[in-house]
Amino acid sequence: MSAATLLREPQFRRIFLAQSISTLGDNVAPIAIAFAVLATTHSATALGLVLAARTVPLVVFLLLGGAWADRLPRKSLMVASDLVRLGTQGAFAVLLFLPAPALWAMIVLQAANGAATAFFRPASSGLVQEAVPVAERQSANGLLSATNNISSIAGPLIAAVLIALVGNGWAVGIDAASFALSALFLSRVIVPPRVIKERVGIFREIAEGFRTIVESRWLGLEILSFSVFQLFVLASYGVLGPTISLDHYDGATTWALVTATVGVGSIIGDVVSLRIRPKRPLVVSNLVALCCVPLLVALGLAAPLPALIGCAAVFGFGFSIPNTLWFTAMQDNVPEHLIARVSAFDWMGSTALRPIGLAIVAPIAAVVGPAVVLFVAAGVAAATVIGINAHPSVRNLRAGGSLPQEPADPPTLDL
Repeated sequence: MSAATLLREPQFRRIFLAQSISTLGDNVAPIAIAFAVLATTHSATALGLVLAARTVPLVVFLLLGGAWADRLPRKSLMVASDLVRLGTQGAFAVLLFLPAPALWAMIVLQAANGAATAFFRPASSGLVQEAVPVAERQSANGLLSATNNISSIAGPLIAAVLIALVGNGWAVGIDAASFALSALFLSRVIVPPRVIKERVGIFREIAEGFRTIVESRWLGLEILSFSVFQLFVLASYGVLGPTISLDHYDGATTWALVTATVGVGSIIGDVVSLRIRPKRPLVVSNLVALCCVPLLVALGLAAPLPALIGCAAVFGFGFSIPNTLWFTAMQDNVPEHLIARVSAFDWMGSTALRPIGLAIVAPIAAVVGPAVVLFVAAGVAAATVIGINAHPSVRNLRAGGSLPQEPADPPTLDL
């Protein structure tokens, strides 16, 4: 089934439209919020508090969100999350029209927004698993990844125009409206009713999700690699990239070109992911992820601008395809009653360590130099991917829901 044919399927089309609209709003809001906080408080510390207020509850409540998404109808949980985020972002937008918005109110509203997002994300993977046939899940995940990447490019541009023309409040209001539309589309998604297992206590259910990850070695190893990627690769890229652009290139202009090229590379990767069907998806995913390494090396060497731009395109390519293959492998191989809890641990692995990396990269670079940090990050990322690919549970996982088999213990002879 082609991407166009898949989009004609009513259930997936509604999921696609819901996530496309809310993701675009999510890429508009951060810039408007950042400039609004700076304009009203004139304090970078205040901005950090507002941003942290959203991130901390998001990480803290992810596991609880995953457990509830395996207990309740996922569509209903996602609609409720959208409505909460409609309220928090709508209130934040109204706040920005006041003469002196209170910092505490901004913090509280962003904290509530982050907590609601923690319930939405794990449920979203489960809803795709429920609504899309096995054979079409990779295409579905590729389309969802593509709309995320397009939004990451278009969102900031739309934000800049809105801020210039109508102000920060209206830009945040656009994000609030996106959640209303998302809730409307999701409310119309029809999926077969699930048989909910008997409840045994929320913490035991979270523990069951963790036990699934430990017992399915490939799940734990891949989530570990995502944590390493966040801690080393994305933190180094996000903090040291702009610094090196200022020191060795044309500052913000160069870095804007690099990030835009990363976005273009990601979209190309999404197009490719709609067409390939690897028999060993995790092996291919991890090998393609090595494409993220050259950009770190190029930044460390302060390579010529054309080489840097080329590496940026490869970086985006290596970032998007693994996402699509990973979500598909997880949906194909994790039982339906566990998918949201496993997804919650996955989101946590992809979120929790990033703030730590962002905080420590600059101080370490000040001591050993940015190039050393970038080279080490590249080496650790490459070693992690290669090491994980060597494990049988990763190497043997097949497309379409064929679980890897752990090697049997050697036979013994009773004497």
